[in-house]
Amino acid sequence: MCDISTMAEVSDWEQVGGRVREARVAAGLTQSQLAGRLSLDRSALVRIESGQRQVSALELFRLSDELGVPVAHFVSVPPPAIVSQRAEVDEDAQDTTRIRYQFDAVLEAHARDAEFLNAKGYLRPGLALPQARVAEVAAAKRLAGAARTAAGYSDGPLPGIAEVCERFGLYLLVVDLPAEGASLRLDDRLGVAVVSGHAAAGRRRFTAAHELGHHLLGDEYQSDVGVAASRDERERLIDAFAAELLLPDTEVARRWESLSGTARERLVRLAAEYRVSWRVAVSTARLAGIFGDEEARMLRADTPQRGDFLAICGTEPAEDLLPRQTGPTWRRAVLAAYHDGVITPARAIELLHEALHEAELPDREPQPQP
Repeated sequence: MCDISTMAEVSDWEQVGGRVREARVAAGLTQSQLAGRLSLDRSALVRIESGQRQVSALELFRLSDELGVPVAHFVSVPPPAIVSQRAEVDEDAQDTTRIRYQFDAVLEAHARDAEFLNAKGYLRPGLALPQARVAEVAAAKRLAGAARTAAGYSDGPLPGIAEVCERFGLYLLVVDLPAEGASLRLDDRLGVAVVSGHAAAGRRRFTAAHELGHHLLGDEYQSDVGVAASRDERERLIDAFAAELLLPDTEVARRWESLSGTARERLVRLAAEYRVSWRVAVSTARLAGIFGDEEARMLRADTPQRGDFLAICGTEPAEDLLPRQTGPTWRRAVLAAYHDGVITPARAIELLHEALHEAELPDREPQPQP
């Protein structure tokens, strides 16, 4: 497993410069553009990126603001599991490579934060499931059923998917970046994942469930940025896990006759109640034997609009995984650390990803003077 403590500090200024260059390229900026934003000569930035010039603390903070990565990103080495699968970021890098780098930067920062809270005793270890070989769809679905049972949701809709993931020690962060998601397993019962907030609500929940599948199967690092439409066998199994976790086909079969309306209206009700995408709802109903392939194909093309949910259900599905959102266990851990005086108000806001303002933090007892 990947131990997050391997994210050590860089050893020289050349490594710092390399991190600066990669972050600049990932942000889509030329040396001249970034130097202008920093009020530096381009030659000074060239020397920074080559490791020939040291960078002051103030310059690191300004680089952090301009490039959208934490200060720690420039002075730490990423986990080997990420490095081993990362494409080189150069001036000719494709958009997917740039986005993947940005995802990885956020994932690294989230991992550092998780390690800190875990080391201080504020994050509890997640539930462990018995190890099982998952080499076919049936086994992936059994794993999803075991996860539901262990988390206390053997049937019925799941609550916020971040809360479910946290029960297994996977801490989610929703980011304001395109693409899908990425995850890093820190040890057997602790991991982090980032999920794009740009996708539709049902897709965001599916991506989170997908990353949980990787976590439970022991995959050290997984990024869905740039994954082709034709996924490999591993991804197909993880997708089967995610769909079964969110909406088991046995639930569709059990609930179907109790629902009212046409077949499409019943399916709209299930999609809203379980907060899944229309594609997952249709595919699961087909697997449950409700529809044949042709009827499923026609239904899949007839995606419900907001008005359909309002007309059939009276309300829209509750939103989940909004940008900058974390799970409830993470938020409680951060606020407990703040209450105990382990972190400053500014650091608490940073770890909460600006879910609160400093004025909204709860009161805490004055800490004893040394």
